[in-house]
Amino acid sequence: MKNIILVIGLSLFCHIHFAQDWVQLEDYPGMGRNHPITFSIGTDGYVLAGQNENGNYVKDFYKYDTTTDSWTQLPNFPGYPRGYAYGIEHNGKAYVGFGTSNAFDIGPLDDLWEYDPVSEAWTELASCPCGGRLHPAMLEAEGQIFVGLGNNNSGNQDDWWAYDIATDTWAQKAGFIAEKRHHPYFFSIDDIAYVGFGHGDDIYNDFYKYEPLTDTWTQVASLPAEGRVAGTQFSYNGKGYALSGDGEDHYYLETGEFWQYTPETDSWLSLPVHPGHSKWAPGCFVVGDVLYFTSGLQYDDGNSETLNDLWRFNLDEISSIELVALETLVYPNPTTDNILLSSPVDYRLFSLKGELVLEGHGSSIDASQLSKGVYFLNTKSKTFKIIKE
Repeated sequence: MKNIILVIGLSLFCHIHFAQDWVQLEDYPGMGRNHPITFSIGTDGYVLAGQNENGNYVKDFYKYDTTTDSWTQLPNFPGYPRGYAYGIEHNGKAYVGFGTSNAFDIGPLDDLWEYDPVSEAWTELASCPCGGRLHPAMLEAEGQIFVGLGNNNSGNQDDWWAYDIATDTWAQKAGFIAEKRHHPYFFSIDDIAYVGFGHGDDIYNDFYKYEPLTDTWTQVASLPAEGRVAGTQFSYNGKGYALSGDGEDHYYLETGEFWQYTPETDSWLSLPVHPGHSKWAPGCFVVGDVLYFTSGLQYDDGNSETLNDLWRFNLDEISSIELVALETLVYPNPTTDNILLSSPVDYRLFSLKGELVLEGHGSSIDASQLSKGVYFLNTKSKTFKIIKE
């Protein structure tokens, strides 16, 4: 008979306990919207453009002063109103572009703009020769802005481009190595780009890293949960974060899932969910040690609302990891063909690639048909690494 051994370690997926929770702040004064462009510069966060609750693309612009908890409306963006666009910060300036607009029947956009918060001036930069696109990946690494994936009139894309800020020029790089897709999640950590999830022929949970110095892509650990699309993301203190979005059926998740990726261990960790169901197409920005989460469309009891809200989450209070004793969860150990839990729970069992293998509710899991290898058992409160020998 084959045995199942559960092991727990610091590199595994663990449940985190927090002393704090999500705190709601003052709404911004504009209409609610999905796909806002969000970024931070210094102690200020910014919300720009998006598609409002009436379905119109807009170009209004708001600044949130984190020191006074107050919003200020700024002059409108001088480019086309747009949604499905992105912005990033580099060296005290913001870079904004792409998306789509309903102004003058314009299709997918390929433009790029620089914003100087000191002069409140916008400068149009060189457009991308990649062609226009909606909801691409867009991030900064090694002093360059990388843009790729997304979709346009030709469908989903898998190309990858670098914009050199110093020379105002674009260059094509090695293409994405997995399926074409739009609305991926993305962030950069230590000048390495991370891109994945998103929607193509399917909705994915796979993830990849791109190293600019070698122009190479490598697959990393998949999310140990269902595929997702149309959420938001950021990096902080050497880790990457994926927040909210739609699930593998392109409908809301029951909870506002929040995941942390650690490159050193190539592992994902589940964090406290945001209030309510997940949001479609929200935005976020980070100032200091605080995450600010805003906008998007959210369902509640079958009704949807496009939001102009703002929530705060203190990232520096991620303070303790509870390593649950093996004996409190499973008995006996080792087992023969079954995983026995101390009490009935909802569970999902994933392969090392992030594929869902088993799911159900109970205190006993029949693992007799599992192949040899590594699996992850996820309950609502804990995730454990399982090795079948």
